[in-house]
Amino acid sequence: MRIGVFCPNWVGDAVMSIPFFNQLREIHKNAVIFAISKSWVSPIYTNHPDISEIISFEKKDLFGLRSTKNSGLSLKALDLDIFYLLSDSFRSAYIARKSEAPIIIGYSGQGRTQMLTKVISRPKNKTHRTNYYLNLLIDEELPIKSQNYSGIIISQNEKQWAQTELSKLNIKDPIAFFPFSVAKSRNIPELKTLEFLKKTKNNIIIFGGKRDRKISEKIISELQNPHIHSLAGQYDLRKSIALISECDGAIASDSGLGHISANIGIPTVSIFGAGDPDITRPIGIKTSYLNENVYCSPCLKNSCENKKEPLLCLNTISADKVWSTLSRL
Repeated sequence: MRIGVFCPNWVGDAVMSIPFFNQLREIHKNAVIFAISKSWVSPIYTNHPDISEIISFEKKDLFGLRSTKNSGLSLKALDLDIFYLLSDSFRSAYIARKSEAPIIIGYSGQGRTQMLTKVISRPKNKTHRTNYYLNLLIDEELPIKSQNYSGIIISQNEKQWAQTELSKLNIKDPIAFFPFSVAKSRNIPELKTLEFLKKTKNNIIIFGGKRDRKISEKIISELQNPHIHSLAGQYDLRKSIALISECDGAIASDSGLGHISANIGIPTVSIFGAGDPDITRPIGIKTSYLNENVYCSPCLKNSCENKKEPLLCLNTISADKVWSTLSRL
């Protein structure tokens, strides 16, 4: 049995898809399982024992009809028996169709239904994204497992590198701080970030992408606190994961990094506003979230549309509550 899985497009969703691979391996113990993903999420699946191989596409490989078609055709060489679509996009179904897999399983929508050979009904009630993915296996024989699964796998070499790197930076026992998100409505406002960081004497590491580097440096400059450091944009995702694994805790926006820290067992407090925690809260053994449930949340918008009280959902959350919640984990 050779099985392809088209993975979600975003880091947080990729983390929430890991139980799907755990369950798929439980059902098909001897199958060759391919994680087919965009390059920026493929590091989430690195080293995972339930995945036989990662097929990674760069942005250019999926830009335009010709490139997308060629990428799909390239998957014919995998000789897939089944192709699962964790992405709801038309593009993922088109790629699966071009792979010539005889069985293509996914949810309908975005004009792609005719390209699927097996359409799975969406859950009728609100469900967490992890279970949304697992629901694609609804017709399989084995029951769905709960949280007894292998998450993100960090190698011993990666752990040793992270320990050495933090020692070089002279950062001991840090708390990770993830104020940024792909969606503007989920970014913790700068003044709120300053409020949070002024409330602690811990060593803090601010993580983020290259585009977050400038604002991180501005925050560091305003605080003038030698215990607060920014590593935003300085490391790739795998190295960032390794560094996060050495932290004593994490405070996160509704973001992919928050899902990562929760998944690898770091005590994590996630701050929700625009997003719905019932659907996308991080899952972990030491995880909590804060959500003040203001009148306009969850709006599920990528940009705040509350003109009178911008980002009220995030600005309402107090720094004391954040730190007290983390201390209890």
